[in-house]
Order: sequence, then structure tokens, then C-alpha cells
Amino acid sequence: SYVVYNMNDSVSRLYFSVKSSDLLYERSNNTNQLTAHVLLNYILRPVGNTKTVIDSGHVVLNDVNETGLVKQLAGSVDFDVPEQGMYYLEITFRDLNKMTITYELLSLAHTNVDSRNNFVMTAPGTETPLFRNYVEKNESFILRHNRRETTKLFVRFFKNISEAARPPYAYPTTPLEIMPDSSWTIDLTVADSIRFSEEGSYYVSSTENSSQGFLICRFPPGYPKITSPVALLEPLRYITTKKEYQTLELSRNLKAAIDSFWLATGGSEDRARELISAYYGRVEIANTHFSTGREGWKNDRGMVYFIYGEPQNVYRAFASETWVYGQDQGGNMLTFVFDRKTNTFAGNEFELQRNQTYNISWITAVDYWKQGQVYRAK
Repeated sequence: SYVVYNMNDSVSRLYFSVKSSDLLYERSNNTNQLTAHVLLNYILRPVGNTKTVIDSGHVVLNDVNETGLVKQLAGSVDFDVPEQGMYYLEITFRDLNKMTITYELLSLAHTNVDSRNNFVMTAPGTETPLFRNYVEKNESFILRHNRRETTKLFVRFFKNISEAARPPYAYPTTPLEIMPDSSWTIDLTVADSIRFSEEGSYYVSSTENSSQGFLICRFPPGYPKITSPVALLEPLRYITTKKEYQTLELSRNLKAAIDSFWLATGGSEDRARELISAYYGRVEIANTHFSTGREGWKNDRGMVYFIYGEPQNVYRAFASETWVYGQDQGGNMLTFVFDRKTNTFAGNEFELQRNQTYNISWITAVDYWKQGQVYRAK
């Protein structure tokens, strides 16, 4: 997980975090200790100029694990950002024992006082960021702005009214302009911590009604896991008819109705459990990786992920991602292209290039689920 924070007008900081359980620990030749070795490389480039390097460097992380306990390892590195503008970080994370590599592209806004990377959210009593864009109900947190002279923040609250993404072949409707449900200010000279209790989206800025700022979300309890009957129901909109969904929605005992749906779909308890585990497991992964101003499964990438499964290949550029199902150049190859949205509050939201040709593949995937089979596009 990564967070980028503008320390001041010329220096930014990359925070990173990894679970020890995701690393391979091996015994060294000289000692009997189990040790993990990680190498993180970063390159900073301006948006629109892939050949220019503004700054680059690396971090080495070594950890000894003698107890076998799972822990969260975190670190940081500072780099130079000499001029205002939009940038992105290329990050390569290597587990040197496992010999695996992960690659990430992070957006960095460094344009004005309300650039989203001028804010950082931490737990009380620590400088380490919360590596997520959401908080739990009544969870206390600290919100910092990089300008010391900032004494108050403006908050605009929107109730959780975001809709799930439409299928890949269906073009989205034009969104209506909505007004905040409420707004207020936070006095940083008085508030030692902040709490948000109501579900929805909170847009925070240091100037009133700014078009830029920092986004904090309050998702359903237990997020990113799926725990409540309502949370179990909502993702079913993709594999049910409108009438089936409304019948489930109006059930007196929603949890029992959903269980009955999966039992009827699978044909047996064992098959129903397999379908539930696969379907909601993918929803949880989508929530973990694709959350922005709405739950991850409601975004275009999340929707494609949990219906079609994990792509065989992903090709990343800053402006877009290309997901490939099937073998490259194969006759059954299915490709989805997602364009990065120029959203000033969330830097990791992508929009699918929709096309009516996806109709057949979508019907095939949905039919598999409805026939009691876990769908994996190949």
C-alpha cells in the first residue's frame, strides 16, 4: 500500500506498507534467523512526458521474523518536486527472496494549496498514514495539511448515493449535479482528532468550495468485507433480473432470501457455498483495490473483476490500464481498456471504454453465474 504526501512546496514523501505474511522469509547462511529482503525503486515523472525523470531512488527494507507473527511493515522516502504540476510515480516493489515484482503507478497532484496530496490522514499518536481512503464509524483520526498556517478545514458531505457501474456494453448516463447534504468547518486549533459517523463521502479542503481537496469515505460496516444483508444483496444486481432483485429487496428476512437465492442457483448446499465464497470474495478484493468515492465493486474495474475474474495480463500506463483475458493475439482474447479520470479528489479512478461488442461476453458471464458456475474468463 502507498500514500504520497507533499511535505512542502519542493519535497514530497512516499509512504509504503506491506504485511509480513506477503513476504518470503528465509534463513541466512550466517545466522539462524528468518529474514525478508525488499527493494523498492521509484521514478518521478511529469504527466504527459514519459521520458523526463524529475527524481528517482530506491529503498532497501530488511526484516527479521523470529516469532512467526504477522506484522505490518512500513517505511518512507523523500524526493524532490521542484515545480508545481501534475506528476506520477512509477514504483517497482521486489521481494528479493521470493523473486517477485509488483508494479504501481501513483498520481501526484502538486498544483495549489488544495491539491489532494497536501493532505494526509493518520491514526492518533502516529505519523504513519492510514493506507486507505475510508474510516470506520466513529473512528478517530488526524487530518494534516502541509501548510502550518492552515487553521481550519472546510467539509462538504454527500450521502452515499453512488450507483453501481453499468455493464460494459451500456453507456453511462449523464450524472446530475448534486449539492452537499451538509457542510461545516473543522477548527484545527481545537480539534485533536476527527470522527465521521454517517455513511457517505466527505470532501475536505482548506479553502471554501474548492474544486480540489481530499476525499474521505464512510462505507458500510465491516468494509471491505461483505457482512450485512444489504451489502450481500447489492452486488446481485448484475446477475438477477429487475423483478428478481426487487423480490429479494422486499423480503421480510433478507439474509434468508439471499441464502435461498444461492441455494436455488447452485442446486446444493456445497455448490451454493462455493458460489458465495467466489462471488463475494471477488467483491471484497474489488473493494480492497479499487475504492474511490464509492465502493470498489461499484467502479468499472471492480465490476469487471468480480464478474469476469482476474485478468491474465494487465498493461499499465499512467493515463490508462488494459486488461487482457485469454492469450494475447488469440481468437478468444477479451480486452478492456480503462482511462484514468481527471478527478481532483481521487487519483485512482478509471473509466471503462464501453462498447456494445461486450454484450455477448457479458451475457455469457452472467449466464454462467446464474447456472451455478463460477465464471473465469479465459
